[in-house]
Amino acid sequence: MLVIRNIFAFVFLLNIGFNNTFYAQKQRVIVVPYDRFQFVSQYPLDEIATANQVQQSEVFTVYQQNLIESFLSFNNQEIEFVGLTPIEQLALRKKTKYQLEKFKGKKYNATNLNLLSEQDFKNLLEQHQANYILFVNWYAIEKSVHIAYVGDNNKRYPFSLHLLDFDVYNKEKVKILGKGNVKLYCGEFPSNQLIEEKSLKASSLKSCYKQLVSDLMLLFKK
Repeated sequence: MLVIRNIFAFVFLLNIGFNNTFYAQKQRVIVVPYDRFQFVSQYPLDEIATANQVQQSEVFTVYQQNLIESFLSFNNQEIEFVGLTPIEQLALRKKTKYQLEKFKGKKYNATNLNLLSEQDFKNLLEQHQANYILFVNWYAIEKSVHIAYVGDNNKRYPFSLHLLDFDVYNKEKVKILGKGNVKLYCGEFPSNQLIEEKSLKASSLKSCYKQLVSDLMLLFKK
């Protein structure tokens, strides 16, 4: 009986040790969204507002909120995304420059953290127990078309293409990723609703945003 109890105790402690190791390895990533000046569109603002059933002044907020919610609601055993308060975002933006740069030979809209001290950077990550910080530096909506094939014929529907630029820093304030013109992927066969809305309604893009987050997971592993 004593041997059985000892076995159960060993298994219990082993599970605790495994769980502690598992949770310790989970990476936390701060997400900093794009601002109003980093949100551009080839579609008229009134058309986007109509598609989202909001005022023109609310378009930016609707898009930003849906993107951030997709990051924060992403459920994964390896990575957890966390957001900043509006006050934290404002303080960080005051010490962040945005400019065109190259990462591994490719141009993209990038961040420059030279004005942010090493200690302030360290404090921000420690406060949120984060390992990385991800900046979404650009969100562009371009006019495109979706081609639907029906038998031997095809039909071209007006459609929007969503492109994002972003970069990532590690705990040592070293840029480890920089990507430009990352396409928001909504599948080879978008729903009829997406086609009718020209993929301009932010709430209908949630599954596309989640796919973007999943794709970013793969980039983190490279």
